[in-house]
Amino acid sequence: MKPLIFDIGMYDGSDTGYYLETGHRVVAVEANPELIAVAAQRFASDVTSGALTLVNAAISRESGKTLELLTARNDLGSSSLLPSHIAKRGGSDRSFSVTSMTMGDLFAKYGVPLFVKCDIEGADRDCVLALTKENRPEYLSFEVGDDAEELIEHAARCGYDGFKIINQLTFRPLQENNSIRARVAMKIIRLLGYDEPNYRYFAGRKFVLGHSAGPAPFESAGKWIPKQDALALWRRDKSPVWYDVHCKAGH
Repeated sequence: MKPLIFDIGMYDGSDTGYYLETGHRVVAVEANPELIAVAAQRFASDVTSGALTLVNAAISRESGKTLELLTARNDLGSSSLLPSHIAKRGGSDRSFSVTSMTMGDLFAKYGVPLFVKCDIEGADRDCVLALTKENRPEYLSFEVGDDAEELIEHAARCGYDGFKIINQLTFRPLQENNSIRARVAMKIIRLLGYDEPNYRYFAGRKFVLGHSAGPAPFESAGKWIPKQDALALWRRDKSPVWYDVHCKAGH
């Protein structure tokens, strides 16, 4: 059977499509019902074959609650349960009622996957803090926020012993931010007239920046480093750039 991935925060399906193309089964969780409807059409054959399961729900610490999902005025995909998160994106002019479910609900229904990707607009902690040594997948990624250090520490307690902090503009690890290679790449991009690129190729595959979390942890660039090195690196070099933390479980 093909390995299973949870894509939590499906957004426009960029990551779901990548996971399907690389031969995985996917459970894609998305709170915004309009994005679920679009994905149901785009991936109709995968849904029919059983390769993809679409789940319209908001991941939370409690099951079965009716929650208000706010949608950013300028971006349908920027949906969040947190008003403060949406305020940073110009506020909201629409909302949806959505039912909550927990990570435990997902594990009970679909099993423990190979990899969980979390990107749920400020609420990634509800995914990460639900993990234990008993239910954690082999690989995990989550978006860096103010709680990054807390979540890295929790991941380590769950048995993750390899970490990468990945720059989501370059898909390179944080320790390479100031490398000659990174500086040359950004200089070329800017010489071509772009302040920031719209997409990036990695290992022959095209990823749309701002829509995709990029290569999965088992394909991402850079060396795995221990928790203490990841924390030291983040404390020293953190910046407002979008980062994801990749985690690999020990054996």
